[in-house]
Formats: sequence, structure tokens, C-alpha cells
Amino acid sequence: MKLFLRDEGETLRFGRELAKFLEGREVLCLFGELGSGKTTFVRGLVEGLGLKEGYSVRSPTFTLVNEYPTKRGKVIHIDLYRAEVEVEEFLGEGIVLIEWAKDFPFCDLKLRFGFLKEGRIVEVSCKSPRLRRSLQRLKSTFPL
Repeated sequence: MKLFLRDEGETLRFGRELAKFLEGREVLCLFGELGSGKTTFVRGLVEGLGLKEGYSVRSPTFTLVNEYPTKRGKVIHIDLYRAEVEVEEFLGEGIVLIEWAKDFPFCDLKLRFGFLKEGRIVEVSCKSPRLRRSLQRLKSTFPL
């Protein structure tokens, strides 16, 4: 499924909307060039999960792994751009978001962010029939 995100605000909103469908142990693998909206999406998703006061979402480019406490459990945000991280050690600890992901077999959702002249495109694929049905509801909110 492909979705169109006009601007940063829509990218944040897409993250907040997707957060409603997550159960708490999913692995989301994020692909896309620098500046394509991966970290902005993560910020919206974590906000949608109820980021606890005093915390903020930031790119883990230099820290490699950031953890965020939310009202719906822990979120682990990993960046593989500069270094390898043993991602498997985080599986099952909460929602795992992997920027610059490889084609890991444990990705529940794959989001490929790209550039369009007037915004961003995100191509979403998933294993879970439940998530696939939920994502169909977002198609009309962010039509291509």
C-alpha cells in the first residue's frame, strides 16, 4: 500500500494514527534516504503512544539506540546508519523501530519513505492480516 504525506505535519499525523493499531511488541523497519521522514514519523508514532512527560524523540544517529517510555509501553528506536546493532536483543521488549533497517525476517511492518515533488510517499507492507486490515483505514486519510 502506498500513502501520500504532504508535509511534516501529515508525517507526524500518520505516525499518531498508526500508533492506534499497534499492540506493543511489533517491529517496524524503516527505509529511506536522509531527510525522507523516518525520524519525523517515529516522533508522531511515539507521541501517539503517549510519550511520558519529560522525554522527547530524537534521532539515534549518534547514540544508536534510544528508548522512550510511553503510556502503552516501551519503544526502542534503533539507527543502523553508522553502525551495526544486535537488534535481536531488543525483540519482545516493546515496540522496536529500526531506521536504516536491513530486510530482517522479523519485521512486522516495513515502511519505505521516498520523495515526491510535492511531499513524501510511504510504501507500507506487513505480515499481519490484522495490521493490513487496520492500515486499509488509513488509505483514505493519506491518498496517493
